[in-house]
Amino acid sequence: MCWLLALHRGSARWSPAPIHWALALYVLASLGAVVLSLDPRHSVTELGDLATLLLVPMTVSLLDLHLWDRTLALLAAAATASSLTGLWQYAHGYSDLQHRLRGLANHYMTFSGWTLLVVLLLVGDMVFHHDRRRLLWTVPAVLISITALALSFTRNAWVGLATGLALLAGVWKPKALLLYPILAAALLVLLPRPVVNRAFSIVDLHQPANYDRLCMLVSAEEMIQDHPLFGMGLGMVKRRYPLYRRDDAPRWEIPPLHSNVLQITAERGLAGLTAYLAILGTFFVTVWRALKHRDDPAFPALAGCFLAVAGITVAGLFEYNWGDTEVWILTLFCLAAPYALRREGS
Repeated sequence: MCWLLALHRGSARWSPAPIHWALALYVLASLGAVVLSLDPRHSVTELGDLATLLLVPMTVSLLDLHLWDRTLALLAAAATASSLTGLWQYAHGYSDLQHRLRGLANHYMTFSGWTLLVVLLLVGDMVFHHDRRRLLWTVPAVLISITALALSFTRNAWVGLATGLALLAGVWKPKALLLYPILAAALLVLLPRPVVNRAFSIVDLHQPANYDRLCMLVSAEEMIQDHPLFGMGLGMVKRRYPLYRRDDAPRWEIPPLHSNVLQITAERGLAGLTAYLAILGTFFVTVWRALKHRDDPAFPALAGCFLAVAGITVAGLFEYNWGDTEVWILTLFCLAAPYALRREGS
């Protein structure tokens, strides 16, 4: 309501952006998934989450470079506080797979996804911002947060971070990629052995969590084949999973499928997947074009958003972070910010 009032008074400006159309497609796909759901009365209760998408047009209409700087500083402070809490937790027993640090979040997956986004936003600012005084707070925040992220045992976030840092070299200095193997070797020496073993388990298909994901992949494929266009309906995957479960799957019941692509397609069908890919495609095309203008005052913010969305998207191949509210809110902010800041910078 405050946003609508600001639009009416002129203190905020409505600015159409290509991503709005992609979001509209996502809403339509979600509505179709409710109408054609296996249990429409249950699915309709899931529609309230779509109101969160209003964060995108709100951000586009309200954000400017000054507000971006303040927001980034607050995110850095919050990530530092949460990560320091996580490091304290690690030192007091939250140091194995059964007991993982979670910082100030209520779950280690939420902590790792949210922290991943903030770290990559800060890395973009740290590398590209012309005001080097900002390093006094961006560098400590990044170092503390990455340390906590490394000790969280959360592999999807590690893969997302590696993706973001690899893209950083592509945007910044491609030759920097030559240093990454040295950095990786140093981490293997410095990190605790359980963390290193956890990293190597990424490629072990017989590791229980990995095999569980493979079983989910097979089950999701069958769900999609049975309900290809608009899916099974919002909130139906968890309820119907036992019917599609492989006999040798480790778990009888699951939280959402551990993948944005699988969960969205199973719930919302190919219509939902198309809309999701349209959101990402619109964002990446827009920002990649904007990154060609290095003299744009918004360049550090644009680069940070590019790295953050790329990192969380790759992490989302192995975890349904699109459905984690805290992570989703910050992801939507990162998706929307370039449309406001690119205009502001110009």
